[in-house]
Amino acid sequence: MAARAQRRARRLAGPLTVIAAGAGLTVGLGACSEAQPQRPLLEGSAQTAQAATASLSTTIPAPDSSGPAALASGSAAAEGGRAPTEPPGVDDWPPPIAPTDQGGDRIYSKVRHLWIRPAVGSRAWEGYLSLGDSVRVKDGNAEQAFVTRGDSANCEKWYAVEPTGFACTGRRATLDATDPEIVELRRTKADPASPWPYRYGESLGVPVYSEPPSEDKQGRSEPGLKAYLDKVAQARQAPSEADRQAVDKRFFGMDFDAASKGPPPLLALGPGGRSLSTRVVRGSTIAYADEFDFAGRTFLLTWDRGIVPKDKVRPYPESSFEGVILRGERRLPIALFRGKDQPKYRRTAASRFEPSGEQWKRLSWVALTGETAEEDGVTYEQTTETGIWCARKDAAIARQVERAPARIEQQDEGRRSWIDISILGGTLVAYENRTPVYATLISPGRGGLPRRGVPTLDTASTPTGLFPVVGKFLTATMVSGSNTDLVHAEVHYTQNIDGPYALHGAYWHDRFGEKKSGGCVNLSPIDSRRIFAWTEPRLPTGWHGMRTGAFPIKTLVHLHR
Repeated sequence: MAARAQRRARRLAGPLTVIAAGAGLTVGLGACSEAQPQRPLLEGSAQTAQAATASLSTTIPAPDSSGPAALASGSAAAEGGRAPTEPPGVDDWPPPIAPTDQGGDRIYSKVRHLWIRPAVGSRAWEGYLSLGDSVRVKDGNAEQAFVTRGDSANCEKWYAVEPTGFACTGRRATLDATDPEIVELRRTKADPASPWPYRYGESLGVPVYSEPPSEDKQGRSEPGLKAYLDKVAQARQAPSEADRQAVDKRFFGMDFDAASKGPPPLLALGPGGRSLSTRVVRGSTIAYADEFDFAGRTFLLTWDRGIVPKDKVRPYPESSFEGVILRGERRLPIALFRGKDQPKYRRTAASRFEPSGEQWKRLSWVALTGETAEEDGVTYEQTTETGIWCARKDAAIARQVERAPARIEQQDEGRRSWIDISILGGTLVAYENRTPVYATLISPGRGGLPRRGVPTLDTASTPTGLFPVVGKFLTATMVSGSNTDLVHAEVHYTQNIDGPYALHGAYWHDRFGEKKSGGCVNLSPIDSRRIFAWTEPRLPTGWHGMRTGAFPIKTLVHLHR
């Protein structure tokens, strides 16, 4: 299983472009992948590549694609174990992303990108809404927030929105919360209250239907379908995972359960509101919001209203790994265990170190006292567990820095928030001035540190330096800048920092603390949401994405050895 997961993990790479921001934004992710793809990953997506040409033209590096087995490799997260003391729940820190139910009139989006402009008629943008998202008009009063009439059916009326900017209603958006299309879109929109705004899976090679397909259409779109469905029926009866894989090795980790409900309402959305892909090839990823049964088969409803057969999508398990909220007695330094389970050590009567017979699970952590000892060239760290030590080489150790960056020390406003990331150490510590508030494991570029004179994208390295957060996106679909067939659907809690680099969630693996990406900083889903909600500026209520340029206070990210 582990070997298969590693092979799957090496399928995807290359510079990706975030098309979730649509025309006017190209946010690439070429630095977040693990290896070069062995085959094309998305067919028929030329239209989606028309995304954009905007002033925020970052090419962020692309995700890797570990399969479901990556989450079943004996980690503390996979097996429910955590640390000696379990951290509080996901919504305990920071305060949850603000809810959208604030009362008053709102603008509801029927498209993937409803732009929030800095001025009426401007082509620039400050943020956007996606399908089913909504933003409150200024003071919650549409009559008072109305500014002027627009110039097309797409933009009939301009309104001031909160906390800043202007948006249009028309074919692409409405003030009517009871509009049947809006009711359905709100049901399936991204959930900012969850570390997983959608459900996610890996494509085995699927067509994307625009409506529930008849059996005849399925047969024409999916060659060899009858033989495949015969295997699916056989696998459903298999008593074990091993027996299921004996039917077809592609069925590892598959979910063939029926949805036990019928199709959702079909929406007559324009091109800006419906899926433009016709096929998602094997190895690419899919974000979906619902599932239903039709014509004897179960289908998934993708985030952008496409319809794909469930029996050709392998769901990703949800990693439960999360970092450590630092408060009270929980403080730095701490040791986090990555790669594999690691032994605990104790000192003998002769003051020699020997294994205690117990281990720390991978992705668990333990607090340290700060006392160290050396024996035979190995440094040991004393833990807060009575009589127990860990070998420094076995752990990623998060330690407190003595000073914040000068730009933070000199800042008068905000929380003076900044993030310290050790690329080789595989750790992230979030600070408010000199006070650490959160610590966790990250996955940097598989190339480690940059090489002098060599572009970081060429070596899959993570850049060093001090960078502000320049863009925040609840989710963003990433398409290869060099191969539009390569897609990672709706990567969650993405924060741009420098050109093609970002911090973002990774729903496709849980090898945190290890070098996995093409240069971006991978966070676990839970950690990515926590850090996204904590960084400054916060994503305004209801917005799906934003540029931070108009906001004076921005969290700084310090990337170093």
